[in-house]
Amino acid sequence: MSDGDDLSRRAGDIFSFAAQMSFEDAMVRRLRYHLLRLTVVGLHRDEIEGLVELGRLSFEESDVTGQTAKIKEQAGASSLAFAIADIVERADGGVGGPVSHRGVFIGAVLGAYAAMSNVGGMDQTVVAILGAIGGAIATPASTFIADQIPIVGLTEYLSLKED
Repeated sequence: MSDGDDLSRRAGDIFSFAAQMSFEDAMVRRLRYHLLRLTVVGLHRDEIEGLVELGRLSFEESDVTGQTAKIKEQAGASSLAFAIADIVERADGGVGGPVSHRGVFIGAVLGAYAAMSNVGGMDQTVVAILGAIGGAIATPASTFIADQIPIVGLTEYLSLKED
């Protein structure tokens, strides 16, 4: 069995573990706890303050350009901090649909939780970055899709018939 097959058979367990951790951290109601959790998969503790500021700007839907540049240009920036900043910066345009910095930021942070479980010998930071990308896509896209379903109706949305 290939590593991909093994991972696919563990996907539900990995999801459950990461989701449980993200909800535990969310119960504390502080972004810094999500970011502290990510230090086990490559985030540096000294990057937390900058990412909290990026979170603040994102939740306020303010200009994030200066803060993302600070994070990305920091000497010794971790791959995960760089990736989160780069993802949030790209939310400004050219993504093909309505996205919010808030949704992209929190999606990237929580998506990185995918690396919290043993993922078959894969590099945890790489998995965290891939999870951040997936989470940053899924969060605003799922909101958009949920908003569109009442317009076309659930039956039509789920239909297999071609238009």
